[in-house]
Amino acid sequence: MWGFMMFSISVVSGGISTFGPLIVKAFGFTSFQTILFNIPFGAVQLVATMGGAWLATVIRKKSPVLILLCLPPIAGAVALLYLPRGAAHRGALLGAYYLISVYPGITPLIYSWSAGNTAGETKKKVTTGFLFVFQSAGNVLGPNLYTTGDAPLYHRGLLSNLALFVVLIALFVAQAAYLVLLNKKHASRRVALGKNANIVDRSMLKVKAELVEGEVIEEARKTEQHALDDMTDGQNEDFIYVY
Repeated sequence: MWGFMMFSISVVSGGISTFGPLIVKAFGFTSFQTILFNIPFGAVQLVATMGGAWLATVIRKKSPVLILLCLPPIAGAVALLYLPRGAAHRGALLGAYYLISVYPGITPLIYSWSAGNTAGETKKKVTTGFLFVFQSAGNVLGPNLYTTGDAPLYHRGLLSNLALFVVLIALFVAQAAYLVLLNKKHASRRVALGKNANIVDRSMLKVKAELVEGEVIEEARKTEQHALDDMTDGQNEDFIYVY
């Protein structure tokens, strides 16, 4: 599912990054105006990427943020599909185009989500390798969905992007549900080994020194006994999947 996520967003990225200026020019702008109006595209990308990373850190979950980042591009793609072209609609068309430009915030979150849920040196490298392969395949396919023959509406490319954002949301929900299931399985294994079913990841929490004593120290000792072992997330019953 990590690979399919990366493929889907890379198809979108490959198409928009290649044909974005042509899409804007099709709104009725000159070549120079097209360059100017692509400047905010980068600003929106920066805000979406930094904002998505910040929100994911605050709520300590990736899937809700990824779903949220898919909603503006869906709205933008729908608007570009149905808004008529012409000088009278330039403002609305540009607004829809900028909504689509939120998508770059998705890629780094997929990478970090995958990395945060994968343990074991070999497994991490193999997983990252798969993501690169799927990302490259998506970037190759994406530009082929936009052709000059489809100008100025580019219906085929926009419809494909719209469908892929919906697919991404389905993948995010499915992956989150699967990770919840894996957490429950690990909880059952911990109980069988005499540990608490529910453990707290304190790596990003501020804990007062006086609270870390007695039973808390003993529980920490139990749950951190594999901290330096080269075990995969599936082998380590103390591994907590983040959804």
